[in-house]
Amino acid sequence: MVRGDDPVRMKLRDPLVYIIILLLISLLVIPITRDPFYLYLSSLFMILSIFSLSYNILFGYAGLLSFGHALFYAAGAYSLALFTMNVLRDPFIGVLVALATSTILAIAVGALTLRHSKIYFAMLTLAFGMLLYALLIKWRSVTGGSDGIAGIPRSGFIVNIMDPVARYYFIYGAFALILILLYLFHRSRYGLLIRGLGVNEDFMPYTGHSVYRLRMIAFIISGSVAGVAGALYALLMGVITPDLAYWTTSAEPLVATLIGGSKFFAGPILGSLIFIVITTLVARIADIWQLMLGLILASLILGSRGGIAEVVERIWRAGRSSGLRV
Repeated sequence: MVRGDDPVRMKLRDPLVYIIILLLISLLVIPITRDPFYLYLSSLFMILSIFSLSYNILFGYAGLLSFGHALFYAAGAYSLALFTMNVLRDPFIGVLVALATSTILAIAVGALTLRHSKIYFAMLTLAFGMLLYALLIKWRSVTGGSDGIAGIPRSGFIVNIMDPVARYYFIYGAFALILILLYLFHRSRYGLLIRGLGVNEDFMPYTGHSVYRLRMIAFIISGSVAGVAGALYALLMGVITPDLAYWTTSAEPLVATLIGGSKFFAGPILGSLIFIVITTLVARIADIWQLMLGLILASLILGSRGGIAEVVERIWRAGRSSGLRV
């Protein structure tokens, strides 16, 4: 480290920190437009960012590839819907119930899958995800079957988010809080240890830490946050279907993470932004968004496996080096 520098100052020089701050400020002022489409699009981006950040705790940190992460996403959405429609009509309490449900589910599924690794873990998570999908389809009296659940309450004795702007700020508040908490976890001792799993899990037992225990911590946090993302999606849309548990839903945070960069904290956020832009704005112009998404993903994997975040960091470093030489 150069003399006179300190860790805080060095961290503030990270271009990804500036990008996150700029995004938070931009998202905060978007409701000024009162445009329903931009409110919806920004809300969708924040929800996908939460979902992708949760997924990256497994994929980017612990080095575990999951094909069934939609299991927790759907569990959060359905638990909120069923609770608010049958027990207590309040979105805030519903989100807490979704958090509790997804946490319990993560503990149960983690106990059954985390002793396996690589492709075996991936296939087991896919199996559990598809089990939930089949349950949501077949248990029609509770889940509505393939029709799903509509008319999810958006008002209660604690919060009322019937107004689109109020709903937007509710999602924004959850997004900002989760972003801060996950960043603190990213910088924590356990965050560092779990990231060490992705580098070399065989070395971890020599440090006195259990690989299984660290995996379980990562899995519980990942599943819990994914459940909150699902609950927020249910509140945004007002209707949910079993497709939320289908394996293609699990592919969305994976693609977003690969595009943004799984080795960077801000990677899933940048990837989610690009994913939303391509799948919504580009799709309105021409029905070639799948082609564009495939080309971007292939280019990044072949040219920069660190994703967009690594490209931004390279440009930033090159610019700073040029400035120093001048």
